Amino acid sequence: MKRFIYIIAILLATASGCTKSEYLLFNDIARVQLSDTTSLSSTFVYDPVSVVKDTVYIEVSTIGGITNYDRPVKLVQIPEFDYTYVRDPITNQITDTIATERPFKAVPGTHYIDLADKSLESMMIVKADSVRARIPVVLLRDASLKTNSYRLRLQLVANKEFGLGEKLSREKTIVFSDRLERFYSWRIDGTAAPAFNNFGKYSTGKHQFMINVLKVNIDEAWYQAALAAQAVGNYANLLKRALTTFNSDPANIASGKAPLRETDSPTSAVVTFP
Repeated sequence: MKRFIYIIAILLATASGCTKSEYLLFNDIARVQLSDTTSLSSTFVYDPVSVVKDTVYIEVSTIGGITNYDRPVKLVQIPEFDYTYVRDPITNQITDTIATERPFKAVPGTHYIDLADKSLESMMIVKADSVRARIPVVLLRDASLKTNSYRLRLQLVANKEFGLGEKLSREKTIVFSDRLERFYSWRIDGTAAPAFNNFGKYSTGKHQFMINVLKVNIDEAWYQAALAAQAVGNYANLLKRALTTFNSDPANIASGKAPLRETDSPTSAVVTFP
């Protein structure tokens, strides 16, 4: 009996030691992580031609208390990859992984101001007595944004003030162009994005149709104003009726514009509203 109690005591002490060690991993030093890792979209399409820069913000949060002085945060650009898995035809087990770098990687100095640029240094900080900060990323309106959406994959890097927080909270992608792009409330095709619940799957064809029908810029500001006015449901119904009218118009059918499709490709999916 004594031997049994002794073994239990050792196991409890071991478990306690493990828990303490794991806890210390995130409390021994100050750490920083991203508050949200969802891809962020931005566009110059609604701006007058005189606008050549735009600033988006990446929110970071810290672990380990506050300080009475400003603390710098470091972000760097990293490549993005698509992965193709090769499987054994008999066992279906993965035998190889092929990584292909994603195209349209943003170029510092052309598509955005380099994150190490001295002009940004004073803004890339967590201020004294704060545990959160909005880190600016300055996008540049290059002509290439008219024809393609460029991608800026950012990763937090440890420095003398901060170690790194959760592994899954260290990277984020900004997708930007001078064309229609998703806005935050329609950032993904899923229920976590409220505009998806109202308007369904996103496509540039649907987005442009909404602009054509409502005669306004369809962006985050518009969506938030519609929510505040409790008008989102009315807009959704109006757009659904407008789509039916568009698709049944003989002139649109004859010209090939109807049914409305998600992209300019005649084989792309037909636009629908829920």
